[in-house]
Amino acid sequence: MEWFGALIVLVATTWVGFDIAAKFRKRPGQIRQWKSALQMIEAEMVYSQSSLWEVCEKLSVILPPPVCYFFSSLTKEKDSCTDFSALWSAELRKHWFWNAMSKSDLDILIQFGTTIGQHDLTQQQKQIKLTTHHLDLQLNEAIESSSKHEKLARGVGVLSGLLVVLLLI
Repeated sequence: MEWFGALIVLVATTWVGFDIAAKFRKRPGQIRQWKSALQMIEAEMVYSQSSLWEVCEKLSVILPPPVCYFFSSLTKEKDSCTDFSALWSAELRKHWFWNAMSKSDLDILIQFGTTIGQHDLTQQQKQIKLTTHHLDLQLNEAIESSSKHEKLARGVGVLSGLLVVLLLI
């Protein structure tokens, strides 16, 4: 019975380590998804002259999860929305659990949300380019740290499980 408990502890800690490693692996891809979303917002607003709500509806269909969930929830709140930037921040925070991104990534997107729809098209383009530049910096950092932290998280998960098993036996 002791060995069965030890096996459960080892499997659980290993699973946690691999789950954390998966978040490190997914982060660069999700940053790229957000960059694509910003570029699509720019294209729709500048070239199609679409409204912000129309852009959100299109993005909720086009983008892959988890980013599409965010835009889908924005469109669901369209009728009750009085302040788009507050809705943007609230929905980002609500859906952030599904992302593998960091707090600094969240701060960049919240900052962008405070400016979206507040300026004319040229200023909006500048804000999108600035946000894209910040996300590029975050992407470079995520790529550099991804492989290192991914291996570390897996190793710590397995080794912590072994430590707990050794201490309990």
